[in-house]
Amino acid sequence: MNYSFPPGRRKRISRFCKILASASFAPETIVTNDDIISNNGLPFKSRVIVKSIGVEKRHVAMDHLTDSDILVESAQKCLEISGLSVDQLSRLIVNKYFGDNLLPMTASRLLGKLGSGTAVHAFDIDGGISSFLYSVDTISRFIGTGDDYILLSSGGIHTRLVSKTDPRVAFLFGDASASLLFGYSKEPHLLASYFYTNHQFFDLATAWSPLRLTHLYLKSSSSPDLSCLYDTYHLDNWKNAEEFYRQASREVARNILEESGLGMDDIDLILVTENNRKLWELTLETLGINETKSISLLQDHGNTMSAMLPLLLDHGFKSGQIQPGMSLMLISHGEGLSGGGLIYKV
Repeated sequence: MNYSFPPGRRKRISRFCKILASASFAPETIVTNDDIISNNGLPFKSRVIVKSIGVEKRHVAMDHLTDSDILVESAQKCLEISGLSVDQLSRLIVNKYFGDNLLPMTASRLLGKLGSGTAVHAFDIDGGISSFLYSVDTISRFIGTGDDYILLSSGGIHTRLVSKTDPRVAFLFGDASASLLFGYSKEPHLLASYFYTNHQFFDLATAWSPLRLTHLYLKSSSSPDLSCLYDTYHLDNWKNAEEFYRQASREVARNILEESGLGMDDIDLILVTENNRKLWELTLETLGINETKSISLLQDHGNTMSAMLPLLLDHGFKSGQIQPGMSLMLISHGEGLSGGGLIYKV
C-alpha cells in the first residue's frame, strides 16, 4: 500500500490557551494478570502477558459505577485545585468509550454530578484513543475565539465491555479518568498540532455497535450467550500496520516540529499513547528517542483509552517530571487508524 499524508497548515490563532490544572482518578480495586487468569481459567502466564503487552495490573471500577462516576472524581478535583466552580466554565467536554448512555451525552450527566446550576455547554467528543488530542486542539480554537475556561474530562470504564478470554483485550485495559482545565493565556503554549486518518486499517481496532452485538447474540444459538454483549472491543494484529505506524509517527513529528519551529533536540519529553508496550517502544524507536525521555504508566494502569495522555500529563506535573518551560510532544495512535500529535510548551 502507498500512503500519503495531507500537508500541515499553520494555525492563525492569536488568543492563546494553557493548562491551568490537572487531576486524575483510578478506582481502588486492583486486578492483576493472575486474577484474570484464575477467574477465567485461562492457559496463560502473567510474565508472558507482561512481556507481550506490558500490563501487569490495572484498576477496575465496581459494578454499580458508571462512566460519569469515574469522570466526576477527576473533574471535581481539577476544579477544586483551580479554585473554580463548574458554573464558571465556558464549556465541559468529555472523552469516553461507551458512556452512561448513547444519548444524552455523558457530558450532560457529568455536568449534573458536578452540581451545575447553569446551562453550560457540555458535550462529548468521541474517537477512542485519539479523542483527547482532538479535544485539546478543539479547545485551543474555542478559547482562541473568546471562551474563558474549558474543562476536559477523559476516560471512564473500559474493562467491563471487553472479552475476559481473548488475550488481546482481556489483559490490556484498565479503568481511570483524568481531567484538565484550560484557560486564556497571553503567551502561546499549544505550538502545533497535526492529525490524520487512514481508512485502510479501519478493521484493525474496532468497537462493535449495539446493533451488531444484538445480531450476533440472536444468531449465536438457541440458548444465546449473553457474554457476547460485553465483548465490544476487537483487535486484529497491530503488526499488520507496523510500517504505517512508523510512517505516521515520522510524519506527525515532522509536521508539528515544522509548524512550531522547533527541532527534536528542543523537545524535553515525548508522551505517547500506550496502546501496548511494543507499539509504545516502536514509536520512540522510530523517532530516535530513548525511553528515559518519556513516561510510562502501562504496567500498573493498562490501556485507559482517552485517559492515557492526560494521565501521563497529570503524573508528570505531580511527580515533577514536567516543569515550567519544557516543550512536550504528545503523539496518539488511535482506532481508525486515526491519530496525530501536538507540541505543548509548559
